[in-house]
Amino acid sequence: MKKIITLCTVLLLCINTASATQQERSINKADYDKVLALFVDANGPGATAIISQHGKVLYKGALGMANIELKVPLNTESVFRLGSITKQFTAAAIMMLAEQGKLSVDDDIHKYVPDFPTEGQVVTIANLLSHTSGIANYTEDKVVMEKLTPTQTTLDDMLSEFAKHPMPLKTGEAMRYSNTGYVLLGKIIEVASKKSYADFIEQDIFAKLAMNHSYFGGTQLIANRAYGYSRTEQGVVNADPINMMWPHAAGSLLSTVDDLNIWYQALRDGGLISKASYKKMISPFTLNDNSTSDYGYGLGTFEVSKYDAIGHGGGINGFSTQAFYLPEEDLYVAVLINSDSESSPRDIALLLTARALNIDVPEFTEVALTDKKINAMMGIYQVTPDSQRTLSFENGEVYSQRDDGRKWVIRPMSDNSFYYEGSLSYFTIDKNEQGIQVMNFYSNLATEPSPALKSDSESD
Repeated sequence: MKKIITLCTVLLLCINTASATQQERSINKADYDKVLALFVDANGPGATAIISQHGKVLYKGALGMANIELKVPLNTESVFRLGSITKQFTAAAIMMLAEQGKLSVDDDIHKYVPDFPTEGQVVTIANLLSHTSGIANYTEDKVVMEKLTPTQTTLDDMLSEFAKHPMPLKTGEAMRYSNTGYVLLGKIIEVASKKSYADFIEQDIFAKLAMNHSYFGGTQLIANRAYGYSRTEQGVVNADPINMMWPHAAGSLLSTVDDLNIWYQALRDGGLISKASYKKMISPFTLNDNSTSDYGYGLGTFEVSKYDAIGHGGGINGFSTQAFYLPEEDLYVAVLINSDSESSPRDIALLLTARALNIDVPEFTEVALTDKKINAMMGIYQVTPDSQRTLSFENGEVYSQRDDGRKWVIRPMSDNSFYYEGSLSYFTIDKNEQGIQVMNFYSNLATEPSPALKSDSESD
């Protein structure tokens, strides 16, 4: 993959066009194309992207190969697996059925799946939608993922398998992501609508909105379907097989960037569900202790630079995706990639947003620092009461590690700042009034950092 530092100076020149009008910037397709080129090898797995604002498409582009072996390039009509972007369609289907009086989000799920164990707790449809059910996530089961997902199955057989997993949390205690919960929602849709999940989504959503290139995944032939790939130490390989019944209502849908743009405009504008139902989908959920999560029904809430954002990413065998909406600017961005080894859909979407809204992006260029200066900043930084980020200097490389997670290589870009290779995340290290070192972490084009005090720092 091309590194972000290679073209960042060019990108900054493209973004810093404050004197240009929005219309002038929107028609400069080459500037947007350069964002894709930062991350995509034209001869490898690729990406398609769309940006729209106020109902007008500002940019639509594609780069890379839909099929590497046959040398077929991607185009903006290429069809991709969406992964967990599927969840917003599932949530909207539930809201449609609620508006039709066929269910209530406050219903106990046992009204529709009476045999699924909840360990004596009342789990509602709203709990499934908001990932607050406490039900386990089947994708964390290695046996299921490695041995079972390539095989044929039925929805009821899957749920029987998932019922073997104990609940890790009490219902409503916390937001804990559960693909199992969304497969259960698929079953509830089938019971309430008396249609298969696939038929409901394709007939009641895709056909109604004229999303003519969107599908429930299966073995059917699909025109312009992109092949999925993975990156390994040996290079790019075909992605592992998966029977698309397994992701079901949690991740089984396929679509194009054009259709996703149609989808979100309809969802936002009341073309599918009422604006009251849409508001429920995008509102943070209240937990047992009256705190709120950052997730509604099938959509998460977060910040992009100074803007509130609503959206979701996805990852499934061979594909990774990202799509979000900025209400304040009425801006929608979607990026689809036919490789499951990429973290770049989010960063591509963020850089396209920066281009569209004239947001400054740091110049991620590595500088040389002495070992002494680097060592002075190494140590443990307290991100939250329960989480730490550790900086270490080993064999000439600087690493950042959050708790027991992956150790990421980071590069210095000034005397007191570091960036993550191939990412838009970076941080500075300063001293506060007490002389304690503080890591100020920036992500998602943030204008305000998340601070973390060095726990082993000695004040001046």
